[in-house]
Amino acid sequence: MKRSNAKVFVLGSFHMFEHEDLYSEKRQAEIEELVSTLEKFKPTKIAVEMVPEDNEYCNEKYKQYKMGTYELEMNEIFQVGFRLGLKLEHEQIYPTDWMGNADMDYGEVVSWAKENQPELLNEIYEGLVIPELTEDKSIIDYYKELNDPCFLNMLHKMYVNIARVGDLNNNVGMNWLSWWYKRNLIMFANLTRLINSEDERILFIVGGSHSVIVTNFLEESEVCEIIQPLSYLS
Repeated sequence: MKRSNAKVFVLGSFHMFEHEDLYSEKRQAEIEELVSTLEKFKPTKIAVEMVPEDNEYCNEKYKQYKMGTYELEMNEIFQVGFRLGLKLEHEQIYPTDWMGNADMDYGEVVSWAKENQPELLNEIYEGLVIPELTEDKSIIDYYKELNDPCFLNMLHKMYVNIARVGDLNNNVGMNWLSWWYKRNLIMFANLTRLINSEDERILFIVGGSHSVIVTNFLEESEVCEIIQPLSYLS
């Protein structure tokens, strides 16, 4: 398959609603700095971690924001995606996620492993350190850590090894992992559906735990050129 000249930039993000201090003047300035950095990529479309069923809800908020009648909620979709869309004069934002139902949630898999396979669980998590946003760390520096290839490879290895939880007749890890991979595969497929020309430049703002898996699917599919986040964040 011939690789398209279209470009996709998967930006692994943290979930901003989990951080109470981001409305501060300092943090808002840092978010603006991040948006200005992403603007250099000149995306033709901005995709976000929201299901297509909420497209009308998302774009009604975006329309209100462009009109100056909506104050951004603390969510990376709004704080980053909407701000960037306004700067680039985009007509809409593109929800690209899928949820569906899993046979077992992640917490249940971990609880089962703690009780039945604690040594395996320790092995799976060994060496994995999740970056944290500290008071002395800027938003851009935090995004650099979240999109660092070494960290992403460790994260991907952890997810792959969740498949080992269980035994030959009881694939516990797969009760959740099959849903997780299906979700990320659908995100990948939805992103490819946004590519309408060789000149397409798509920015996908998504939780960091998804970014490496979706990027791998894009890379392996050879449908587009992959943009390395650190080439813009650094």
